[in-house]
Amino acid sequence: MAGKHRKEKITRTPTKHQLSRWEREKRLSRTIGIATAAVIVAVLGIIGYWVYSEQVLPYQQTVIKVNDKSYNMDYFIKTLDYYSKGQSSDITKMYADVVAQAIPQSQAVIEGAPAENITVSDEEITKELEQMKLPRDDAGTDLVKTRIIARKYTQQQCVPNLPGPVEQAEVQAMFLETKSMADDRRQKLLLGENFTTIAAMLSLDPVTQGKKGYLGWLPKGYEDRVLGTLKDSALKNVISTLDVKSISDPIYDESMQKPFGYWVVEALEKDDTKGVHARGILFSFKDDADSVRARLVNGESWADLAKQYSQHASKDQGGDLGWVVVGSDNSQLPRLLAAQEMNKISPVTRDDSLTTKGGYWIVQVLDRQQRPLDDSIKETLTEECLGGWMQGLLKQEKVENLMDQKQKDFAINKVIKSRSQ
Repeated sequence: MAGKHRKEKITRTPTKHQLSRWEREKRLSRTIGIATAAVIVAVLGIIGYWVYSEQVLPYQQTVIKVNDKSYNMDYFIKTLDYYSKGQSSDITKMYADVVAQAIPQSQAVIEGAPAENITVSDEEITKELEQMKLPRDDAGTDLVKTRIIARKYTQQQCVPNLPGPVEQAEVQAMFLETKSMADDRRQKLLLGENFTTIAAMLSLDPVTQGKKGYLGWLPKGYEDRVLGTLKDSALKNVISTLDVKSISDPIYDESMQKPFGYWVVEALEKDDTKGVHARGILFSFKDDADSVRARLVNGESWADLAKQYSQHASKDQGGDLGWVVVGSDNSQLPRLLAAQEMNKISPVTRDDSLTTKGGYWIVQVLDRQQRPLDDSIKETLTEECLGGWMQGLLKQEKVENLMDQKQKDFAINKVIKSRSQ
């Protein structure tokens, strides 16, 4: 329509004041954006540093070095977990020091295997890992590889060198208090009394009493491995010389202990607070106690006789017991002194609250044969063979344990915590 015309939109040019305000707003917005980004970066940096310092760095720290090889905390924690698998928290704590020694030992064994022509295949490692239910990581692989090498060394070097049949003696023995008692029992045994019956009733040694005198077969050269707590006694030397079926004369053994002794004491002073000042001699044998008491009554020196006979620590002080508080312990001595008349030598009094040394063995060899060693002895010899090889290898290694107690506790806590999840 010609009569109509289009109304044009008028665009106004912003003023200088408006332009200036817009520029300020843009700069402010940009500044806020940059500041916000900086804050975010800073927060992320703090979080990242915390994660690194708390969750990454402790695991990467070297805790053990063997020659030029380093083992970090992650490796140690995994090895500790594998070694203590199935154990309680308290037992796991005890394994930390074991693992600190086992890691260098493992490396020494792995490095020493080629010299013994021992190799381990990947299939063997996989099978062992599956049997032990361990993951295939460095710690698990080293553990099972060491076990495989140890088994192969045992089979190749230890088992073939085990001794064959050796001379063995079938032995029974009892330990008695005095020579007179031992002489009496020996005569009754020669007349037919039962050895086991007497040993069960009278032997002062808990081993022979518990076994009714029967010690079984003792292999020559390996007696210590069978005698146990009796390995340092006089038995070993007697067994090799005693004829079969014969009964030994009483054999004095100063190394053996018996659960009693005999006191002879004299009260020198009494005080309501301090107790009793006394001197005394502790005897192993009643016969000695009776004899020495008579000598004391006749005026012989307490100091000299105490040094010669007493098995108490006061012997070097001439038998001076110092001040003994009545009721201070459960031994017979305080009770004895409480009832003792001043400056009078007491009668011989037995004390079952302490131990003294000395006694007499009676031994009989029932039979003597060439026999194979028991499996328990063979197992011990095998373990010693393997242990000797492993220790020899370890001595060639330069080992550095860099862990402090804080790191050790960290590893223990990580293992324990992982099992509770």
